[in-house]
Amino acid sequence: MKKTYFVIVRFEIQQEQFQTLVSLIKEFFEKEVSSCPGFIASQILINEDKTKVVNYATWDSKEKFEKFADEIASKSEISKKIGAFKPVRETFSEFEYLPKAK
Repeated sequence: MKKTYFVIVRFEIQQEQFQTLVSLIKEFFEKEVSSCPGFIASQILINEDKTKVVNYATWDSKEKFEKFADEIASKSEISKKIGAFKPVRETFSEFEYLPKAK
């Protein structure tokens, strides 16, 4: 059974870098990620003081994410600009879904 694949990218930034980083992430997803096969959704999470940003993306498979990473993200000018913020990427495969109790 194919499992959903999650990519979590974390940034620790200065507060004054917040808007620039978030704008780049949005532009990257709007222009280069959203139409890629296998991409499901993405969320941007922030802490209250806007010094930590997390991008939480969902893909329908590890293979489709890796193809995107190799063919698009590795060559993207927007991705290179985001890379200047020193992201830390972690990936996870779905193990078990725990629904809300009834």
